[in-house]
Amino acid sequence: MTPRISCALVLALGILSAAAPAGAADVLTTHRLSAALATDIAVGAIAACTKMGYPITAAVVDADGVTQVLIRGDGAGIHTVQAAHDKAFTAVTYGRTGSAIGEGYKTNPSGVITKEPFLIPGDGGMPIKIGSEVVGALGVSGSPGKDEVCGNTSLDALRARLR
Repeated sequence: MTPRISCALVLALGILSAAAPAGAADVLTTHRLSAALATDIAVGAIAACTKMGYPITAAVVDADGVTQVLIRGDGAGIHTVQAAHDKAFTAVTYGRTGSAIGEGYKTNPSGVITKEPFLIPGDGGMPIKIGSEVVGALGVSGSPGKDEVCGNTSLDALRARLR
């Protein structure tokens, strides 16, 4: 290698390394629910609603809205399968409960994209958080007006594992 090429190469590498961010600024640290915890969350919601006499479906989605667990409880209607997923998807999309999103929709209908598929602004979707980070969501469908009660019963019981 000639001295001129060597000098140009060293100069180019110096410029590139100066322009590159320091440390791991380009790498994000995130959290993900284990399959076991996601399953326990869904099973806990089904158990809570079954105890109240409601057959439900529970879905857990990850932070990207991808289904991680979907369990149709004994006797739950077929419509509850898609609805549980959509409630979880809505909660993870907005980072809020479905009931809070529904209340906001009443005062500001343009605040929710109603033509977006898979969004249900109403009772039954709960974000799953570690601190302020949304790591997933639980969707519950099949218990009239009690979906979030069942879901929160499960989430509260398992809160210690969300660290």
